[in-house]
Amino acid sequence: QTKEYVWQTSWGVSTRLIGSLLMVHGDDKGAIIPPRVAPVQVVIVPIYYSEQDAATVTVKAKSVAQRLEAAGLRVKVDDRADKTPGWKFNEWELKGVPLRVEIGPRDVVKDQAVLARRDTREKIQVKLEELETRVQALLDDIHATLLKRAEDHLVRNQWDIEDYEQFKRVLEEKGGFLRASWCGYLDCETTIKNETGATVRVIPLNQKPKHEKCFRCERKATKLAYFARSY
Repeated sequence: QTKEYVWQTSWGVSTRLIGSLLMVHGDDKGAIIPPRVAPVQVVIVPIYYSEQDAATVTVKAKSVAQRLEAAGLRVKVDDRADKTPGWKFNEWELKGVPLRVEIGPRDVVKDQAVLARRDTREKIQVKLEELETRVQALLDDIHATLLKRAEDHLVRNQWDIEDYEQFKRVLEEKGGFLRASWCGYLDCETTIKNETGATVRVIPLNQKPKHEKCFRCERKATKLAYFARSY
């Protein structure tokens, strides 16, 4: 038998996760919810401007919803008659639904639909015969795009620190995560916190210090630590 570290945290998992999700992925248009955790993965908006088209388009929209639900997706048909399509588009973008399906009279005739991504706001036309495959592929791509975007942002905001003066300068000018060789002593961390407001955020298990001496007190460095301020 071998021993392995468990995956654990020392803080409560609650609404802070929702806040983090909104901060990491959201934009000026509102929330962007990753498909795998989105309560509604696909919203279908019927588009019509006459009573004559309303019934046909709405029936097609509900048929499309049934197909997507049968494929295991979480789907909502927004068939409210008191809101315009533009109003609905803005509302669902604000709520962060990953994918919007637009169906109008011409789409019904052509047996197609328009798919609109929340993350990139791109639109594509797809034939209804390939709807399930294309929708699932887009949701997978949206998930991958959001993850890559977040990872790139994290990498861009990590800085390697050589000494304490650089530490203070980078913290003030750039913020983010400061990676430094550190002694691990409490008095050293306390001084750093009192003088800069930064504290240790994580000490990776599989990374060794890059320098022999602590970046602040010059005692022997025993850890590679990530420092940051909380906001």
